[in-house]
Amino acid sequence: LTKLLSLVPESFNSTIFLDLEFLRSNDTLASLVSPEVLGMDVALPSIATGLVDTIAVAADFETRSVITPFQSNFAIGNMLQLAGGFGLQLGGDGPVPYEGHDVWEINALGAVLAMATADETAGVAASGQGLSIEEVRALVEGSLDAFDGRFAGLLDTAGLAGLLGDVPSGFAGVALSECETLPLFTGIQGLPGCTGVVVTADILPGDLVVFHSLIGFTGQDEAASTMQQAIEALEDQNRFHDFEDLGVRQEGGDLRVRVIVNVSKFADVFRLFSPDS
Repeated sequence: LTKLLSLVPESFNSTIFLDLEFLRSNDTLASLVSPEVLGMDVALPSIATGLVDTIAVAADFETRSVITPFQSNFAIGNMLQLAGGFGLQLGGDGPVPYEGHDVWEINALGAVLAMATADETAGVAASGQGLSIEEVRALVEGSLDAFDGRFAGLLDTAGLAGLLGDVPSGFAGVALSECETLPLFTGIQGLPGCTGVVVTADILPGDLVVFHSLIGFTGQDEAASTMQQAIEALEDQNRFHDFEDLGVRQEGGDLRVRVIVNVSKFADVFRLFSPDS
């Protein structure tokens, strides 16, 4: 997961990720969880989405641009060749090199996008409303710069990589560096000292989903001052969503939140932990 999110530049202050391979293997989740259901605008040709194992989506709502890091056992060139078999000529004149990576400029049924290889199993796609091919190519190159360490990435935000490493893995999740964009905290006036939030969701027996969230602060005092507000925010949402269980505890300079819900409520509760546009 760290490799996937390393493709998100610092200028994108949040990202959502999905384990599509796991979702395809779980009949219950497959009908309830998808990029479309969660409102994720994926910068991949639809034919390629079914060939990737994991994706992340990061959106810039000001420029209306989207990047989609992905992991797959299919090389991008093979994906585009497969599309050609269905009559979709997406690969253009082939890839152009950039800092040791291959970049494709693509016109997919009128939509302009770019795709690039990061390494043997990871890549990134970019698109945007009203953007030129030069602009979407620049987005892909920016992702590669973050991946290679030439420029800062989202995970370089203070403490965010540490938070990511301290939550259980899951089939879906969120990482963000601007805490106030979390809908769960909409009613809280400011979050002094908050440095970032990471959320993962995993399946439990009995058709349940557990959300694990770790919220980082600059110190123990800042975390303690927000704890009661976080509890109240969760209790308010509990009245609407009828959680199976919830809990909040302080761990040094972090707050750890756990929420358990019936799987049928996943999409609605996931939106509480997803960046607000």
